[in-house]
Amino acid sequence: MPEELTVGQLNVAWQAVRDIHAQHLQVHGVNLPREDSFKWVWLAVLYHYREEFVHKDAVSAHVRQVFPDAAADQQVRHLKRDGWNIESDRKGGHRLDPYNPSPAFRNDQARRRGRLAARSFEDLKKVYGSKCATCGAVEGRPDTRYGDEAVKLQQGHRDPEKPADDKDNIVPQCQFCNRSYRGDFTFDDKGRVHAIASVEPVRRASVKVKAAVRAYLDKEFAARKK
Repeated sequence: MPEELTVGQLNVAWQAVRDIHAQHLQVHGVNLPREDSFKWVWLAVLYHYREEFVHKDAVSAHVRQVFPDAAADQQVRHLKRDGWNIESDRKGGHRLDPYNPSPAFRNDQARRRGRLAARSFEDLKKVYGSKCATCGAVEGRPDTRYGDEAVKLQQGHRDPEKPADDKDNIVPQCQFCNRSYRGDFTFDDKGRVHAIASVEPVRRASVKVKAAVRAYLDKEFAARKK
């Protein structure tokens, strides 16, 4: 475990992170955490030890130095969602590249910009590389899972309950995914399943899953009645 940093050392590292963010990362949309959140301590610790992997338990110990009531298990990997370039190992360690945004974050940003700029479905398909957003099948090529039929990208809907002609509700899907998922699910802008949109997936589920769903819903609606 790295030597515990003083609050003064944490503040010095945090100021360096803020300066680097302003010069290199803000332009990419990377989110700088508020100083009333645990995340600034995460970044300060990772920046101070930026040449090495720091175990999440060591980061958690530093957080509790500043926020005594903080949980013992800080989920440092969540910094990736904010655009920070965090490398993680299999032992629970994390290392920060403070000068570059996460590649996945940059790809997400580029896709969002492309979606906003798209004026037609043909434009939208190009944003996704002419591939099915859900399974990655390439348009015009046979999908070996379904024989020799060539892939045809169709206008899949992220949420079946929203208007079909809403550009933000459209995602390119191959005919196989579009037919298979029907109106049973909602999708995020990456084409991944986000939630169920009908009762059909529950009807097709096992008795064990149905029981778990019922228990969850009973608890959910009981809480709403209070």
